[in-house]
Amino acid sequence: MKRFLILYILIVFLTVSCAGPNKVVWTKPDFRQDQFDNDRKECIDSIDINLNSEAFGKALEECLGKKGYEFKTVEKVEKPPSAGTIVLGIVALIVVIPLAATYIALLVLGGVW
Repeated sequence: MKRFLILYILIVFLTVSCAGPNKVVWTKPDFRQDQFDNDRKECIDSIDINLNSEAFGKALEECLGKKGYEFKTVEKVEKPPSAGTIVLGIVALIVVIPLAATYIALLVLGGVW
C-alpha cells in the first residue's frame, strides 16, 4: 500500500511542478528589442566579470535601471489544459484517489478487513 501512496504523491508533485514560475521582463517607454540588446551588452561589458553571480546580477540590474529600464513580473497567461493534463486528471480520479482512500481507511480501521 505504501507504493500507491508514493505513486499518488509523485503524481501530485508532477502536476504542481508543471505550473512553472511567472515570467520576468524588462520594460521601457518606446522599448525596442535591438536597443535593449545593445544596452544589455554595454552593461555586461562594463561590469567586473570576477563578481559572483548575485553581485553581477545586481550590477546588471542597476546599470539597466540607469538606462531607464524597469524589471517587472508578468502574470502567467493561463493556457487551456493539454491532452496529457486531462489524461492525468482522469487517471487521478479513477485510480489514485480510490486507492489512497482505501489506504487511509485501512489505516483508520487498523488493518481490519
